Amino acid sequence: LAQAILAQAQNQQGIFPHHSSNRLASRRLTPAVMGQSECKGLSTSDATTDTVKVNVGGTLLADAAGAAQTSPKHPAAEEQLRCQKEEVKEKQLRQECEEEERRRQEAEEQQRLERERAEEQLRLEHVRAAEAQARQEQCLREEAERAECEAAEKVAAEAATRRAENDRKCAAEEQARKEAQEKVDVFLKAKGFKTMSMPRTSCFTASYPLHVAVQENNAGLVSALLLSGADKKVKNSTGKTPLEAAEKLNKKGSHAAVIVALA
Repeated sequence: LAQAILAQAQNQQGIFPHHSSNRLASRRLTPAVMGQSECKGLSTSDATTDTVKVNVGGTLLADAAGAAQTSPKHPAAEEQLRCQKEEVKEKQLRQECEEEERRRQEAEEQQRLERERAEEQLRLEHVRAAEAQARQEQCLREEAERAECEAAEKVAAEAATRRAENDRKCAAEEQARKEAQEKVDVFLKAKGFKTMSMPRTSCFTASYPLHVAVQENNAGLVSALLLSGADKKVKNSTGKTPLEAAEKLNKKGSHAAVIVALA
């Protein structure tokens, strides 16, 4: 390439019109004229000893630079440059593909994270809903249990009240029977009766303790006799029951209490 540049510079200056060879060995530059602005004439003594005086710092270098810029490129260099360009393009393409793949992976990762967050949010909502339902069911069960316990306690209290009332009633009845029996015993003994079921006879008449209590208009004694087991259907010697005898003796309500006791 350097030889071609020098040959082109020589042709442009017209320095070697009579030489057929372009070899640089035949061109000797004299040190005395190096760096001058123009070339001096050549001697005509011998073609092999001719000396070229060149302004190395000016025209030759400028022409050489222009020739280098305009000279055709070598095929191997062009192929190398083309390969380098293809390598650069391939590298850029790979980088673009890698960048696109990176963005795609980032987008997929973002979608995955968002999907996981949505699934986790949905799971938490389901958990909270299940917990709320469990609490509600627990409250309902507890309320039902309280209501059942209250109902059972109420039933038990009512039953206890009834038992207590029945016990008091039984005790009162027992006390009343005891007092009635004591009163009947005193009455029977005072009136000459052996028992409540045996009549007392006198002058072909027969009367029972209940008839005597009716005649005496003693409603309390009538009740005591009935409580002690006296038979209110028994009849005296005239064929009347205690109630019939009380109704006969009742004058303007005088024996009303006795009639009520016998009713």
